[in-house]
Amino acid sequence: MKIYPQIRHTLYHFKQDFLHKIDPSRCKYTLLEKTQKINIDQYKKLSSNSPAEADSFTYVTIGKRDDNKFRKKITTFYSGNNIVERLFESTDGERIIREYEHRGHDVKNSNCRYRKITQKCNTSGDNGFFTELIKEIRTYKSEKTGYTKLEIIKNEINGNKIIANITEYPFNGKKNNKLNLPRKILGVILDFENGIPNITGTFETPNVKFPVNDKYLAFRFILDNKLKLTSLTKFFIQEKKLDKLGIKIEIKDDIGKNTSGYFSELENKIAYKTGTTNIVDLSAHEVEHAYQYRQIGRIGKGYSEYGRKSLKYYGKIDGIKEGMEAHKYTIASANYPELKDDEDLSRNMEYMNNYLEVKAREAGERAQKEYNELGKEINKQFFFGLQ
Repeated sequence: MKIYPQIRHTLYHFKQDFLHKIDPSRCKYTLLEKTQKINIDQYKKLSSNSPAEADSFTYVTIGKRDDNKFRKKITTFYSGNNIVERLFESTDGERIIREYEHRGHDVKNSNCRYRKITQKCNTSGDNGFFTELIKEIRTYKSEKTGYTKLEIIKNEINGNKIIANITEYPFNGKKNNKLNLPRKILGVILDFENGIPNITGTFETPNVKFPVNDKYLAFRFILDNKLKLTSLTKFFIQEKKLDKLGIKIEIKDDIGKNTSGYFSELENKIAYKTGTTNIVDLSAHEVEHAYQYRQIGRIGKGYSEYGRKSLKYYGKIDGIKEGMEAHKYTIASANYPELKDDEDLSRNMEYMNNYLEVKAREAGERAQKEYNELGKEINKQFFFGLQ
């Protein structure tokens, strides 16, 4: 079954090489000042807003050829040789912060490298920043040829809309007799409805096939991990038909040392630990717990407000098989072990064998397997792919 039958697709064609040289005489900016690296202590004398990990900084000042009053100062902060942040400040009131994250990327080879840039932009002159642009830049240097394969994923965020794309530049786009390959682009327009992204348009190059059967494609493009986790949770809540219960979603630091997330029927919420990465398995797992306690409520055994709302909005279970399953959930809930905050849960067999946890793990593993399987079509077309 095709998941996206109504999407409008736009094909990209390129008339010129994307590495064309820029004529310096046509540049509207001019360099006014440039420094070498300076110890960060000098910056801290002037401002307390430097990144915590920075040990040095540089800055340049540029002007406009047609505007003598315009100035833009670009301050770059370093940790060792890595850029950790850039601050752009202009006399026209624009203020932009770009945050950089570096780490090795060993998905396919130790020669792979990963860099993430989050840009926060404020053009109104106040102190309220909003995220405007997020980029992930992945590179792979071939030991055999010396050429580099470059892949960039970009999210441009504007309210409830994200324009996202993945672009692969083969071997830096340099043409030679052996490696004359075109770049690949697949982009999507994401519109969020009730916190769930819907693909309302695409743009792609002719050498990319849009994966029409991948119901998770919209989520793969989201680079903000918190947004991806929240929207996936809402998606699974919708799939399990739990929409009427108003389940809250929180992402925070203090949820316990031995867990990445939990569902609370008393608080009617799903909470996740900040920095969680296994988001597909985890979100499906916790939503399954929410479903289990809804079913307990539907046989009249839910004594919290969540259980009472479940019975009110979804009615009593009629089917024998469904009712028997709900009774198993009730027994497992009554026998749920008391857990210590610092214990290794994988060694607690009472917890591991509890029916609620067994079925929730199955749901998480099933969702992860489906997510991986449906992602094969897009990921075989790009070197790094979409995770």
